[in-house]
Amino acid sequence: MSEILTMPQPTNDFKITVREPQKILLSNNIPVYYIDAGTQDIIRLEIFFDAGIIRQQKPFQALLTNMMLMEGTKSRSGAQISEDVDFYGGYLSVDYAKDFSTITLHILNKYFEKALVVLQDILMNSNFPENELDKLIKNERSAYAVDSEKVSYLGQKKLNEVLYNGHPYGVHSEVSDFNKISRADVVDFYKQYNLSSSTITLAGNIKERELKLVDKFLGSISFDQQKKSDLPRNFKALYGEHFVEKKDAMQSAIKIGGHLPMKGSDDFFGLLILNTILGGYFGSRLMSNLREDKGWTYGISSYIESAAVSSSFIVSAEVKGDVTQQAIGEIFKEMDKLKQEAVSTSELETVRTYMLGKFLKNLDGPFELSDRFWAIHQFGLSYDYYQKYLSTVKGITAEELQNLAQKYFVREKLVSLSVGAK
Repeated sequence: MSEILTMPQPTNDFKITVREPQKILLSNNIPVYYIDAGTQDIIRLEIFFDAGIIRQQKPFQALLTNMMLMEGTKSRSGAQISEDVDFYGGYLSVDYAKDFSTITLHILNKYFEKALVVLQDILMNSNFPENELDKLIKNERSAYAVDSEKVSYLGQKKLNEVLYNGHPYGVHSEVSDFNKISRADVVDFYKQYNLSSSTITLAGNIKERELKLVDKFLGSISFDQQKKSDLPRNFKALYGEHFVEKKDAMQSAIKIGGHLPMKGSDDFFGLLILNTILGGYFGSRLMSNLREDKGWTYGISSYIESAAVSSSFIVSAEVKGDVTQQAIGEIFKEMDKLKQEAVSTSELETVRTYMLGKFLKNLDGPFELSDRFWAIHQFGLSYDYYQKYLSTVKGITAEELQNLAQKYFVREKLVSLSVGAK
């Protein structure tokens, strides 16, 4: 731990130095950010591509392209890709989100070269076989139909639509949209998997051998320099009350949300603390009220989600269907209390301790340190972000939190929606 953190005794100038990655350029000028830490001979390599939902032209285009990366190349079937990595005890996975898609490799150091052979093949030679795409679409369509019967899923889908009305984040999608995706759409979106617009991170027991191997297999990939188009940024949130009927539902999903300043802005750090008090941990006010006191839900939470074009604040819960409106009222009641009454010294100190402990836990190892790098790098932020965060956690006052609640917990600028039976 001493090589990762510098932990002086707590003072008013409380500081923690977060270890930053080192940087190299591959032979093709792609940067790699690596953290050599830890004692186990294991590596995690991640490639973040500018290939998220924000870049897709059709619903499910990003999802299907991302998943098809594992379904075959010119020389390997999907089964062979899995077998080749599994044979060496490794794990290769893909994922996609609003802004980025990722390929992640976990592997023992001694088998790193073997796994990189497969990864290079995927990046250079994915061929998106039609029969595999047809099977994938069938499976994903069935899974989507099942998910669409869940009130929680419908609630999140509707929240995205009304918070990001007119933006790719909020595009309305239906089961039938799977039938509108062709192999040509997937091949076209594959162009987004271009190393020229990617970020590569490497964490674990990283020495000169590992860096040379990355350059051998990823630094040798040639590509057309991709010109980044501007991100779509225009949307018009549909604030107010919304309801989605789900007949015969025993429970209701509740989603309350609104937009916040971008990550790293002046108010953002205090809002993280305010959110924690409201619903960001097990001892939060919303948990105490709706779960412990009233027994209306197994769990309720609030969180802040940052994306390329906006940050958003979201309260999420599933409650008994017959108390839906009362529960919504209690959520706003707790938000109003934070506007009307200053947080007590004891509650604020409890939250400070919780947030500092959680932050330290998130620095315990090379993979966690790499996560902390990506969490700021994707937004163009520096490591000053973490010192500002810590300083705010240690120094914010109850009055400042009350002012933030009055500024941002405004009903006219919040979405309030429920999904369930009438």
